Amino acid sequence: MGNAYLFHGLKKGPLIVKWILENAPTDVYDHKTDPSRFSFREIIAHLADWEPIVLQRMQQTLGQPGSELKVWDEEQMAIDHEYSKTDPWVEFERWLVDRDRTIEFLQGDGNGKFELSAVHPERGVQTIYDMANLELGHDTYHVEQLLQFLPKRT
Repeated sequence: MGNAYLFHGLKKGPLIVKWILENAPTDVYDHKTDPSRFSFREIIAHLADWEPIVLQRMQQTLGQPGSELKVWDEEQMAIDHEYSKTDPWVEFERWLVDRDRTIEFLQGDGNGKFELSAVHPERGVQTIYDMANLELGHDTYHVEQLLQFLPKRT
């Protein structure tokens, strides 16, 4: 594998979010930086819901290379799973456990098979490596969003 920082990044994403949770006042949990984006609370729930989906996709790719991956409607998941009513700390802990499972898969069954691919109907061919790297970008996207909720320092 050519990315020496992949596992480091996958482990650190949740730890950065934990720091943000520790430093964010609870009164921001239901704020949104934009009406079309998730609130602080909803972001954490989304991260927790998204992790097992990506792991399942990687496992499917390992077991059925070339198969078609399911597309998920993130907005509908937020409604169905009532993200707006979740406890960010509970969701964070769920995400952390599931992230460890993802890393275990990549270091275990998926190790040495990163080139296997499946087809995402919207994104095209995706290798296991692509999916693992997508997690890094996904973490960063939401970390940037969560940082906007922290109090400004003067």
